[in-house]
Amino acid sequence: MPVRSLFRLPDDISFEIGAIMMCSSATALHALRKARLAPGETVAVYGLGGLGISAVQIARALGAGQVFGIDIKPAKLAMAEGFGAVPVDASKVEPVPEVQRLTKGRGVDVALELIGLPLTMGQAISSLAIQGRAALAGITEKPIELHPYAELLNKEAEVIGVSDHLASELPSLIELVRKSKLDLSSAVSRVVGLDVRAVNGVLDELETFGDSVRTVIKP
Repeated sequence: MPVRSLFRLPDDISFEIGAIMMCSSATALHALRKARLAPGETVAVYGLGGLGISAVQIARALGAGQVFGIDIKPAKLAMAEGFGAVPVDASKVEPVPEVQRLTKGRGVDVALELIGLPLTMGQAISSLAIQGRAALAGITEKPIELHPYAELLNKEAEVIGVSDHLASELPSLIELVRKSKLDLSSAVSRVVGLDVRAVNGVLDELETFGDSVRTVIKP
């Protein structure tokens, strides 16, 4: 590993918190920066797992106005609400019309898609305001459908691809945690040992989009 890619974890940040900072919080920060979030702008976060819970908090730390958290799991919605998001339960309402209603028909300036489903990618784009930016970080190999004029051209909206994060962003992320602007203590749902059955079991559960936010594998 090149030395420039290594960062010392401060003593006041635990191994478990450090582990989820790099592969969830860092991507959330990068997505918001790619989307050029400005203070006072509105944000919709599609998916309230490890990335989404971080994105809610980071968006608020960067000065966002209203932040809407969209998911289908009550526990995740409650956690996001605890961090200041307006919860939108996609198991009970259609998220795009609900976001439009909550923003009085305007839509949001920034939408983050953190799940990796064509459905939610389309919803993120559809929920944009004029000149809004949708940052897609969820991974899928399936195509998505767009209505070019209504969703992009007429709004002068943008769709932005997000791939992980930059090393240069990590010092800022570490400071957000140290200053308690990013609280990840409740994001670690469980810790499992370096055991093949335990690890494979956790990976299998990812297919069901369960209540767990982040699982840390600790030797």
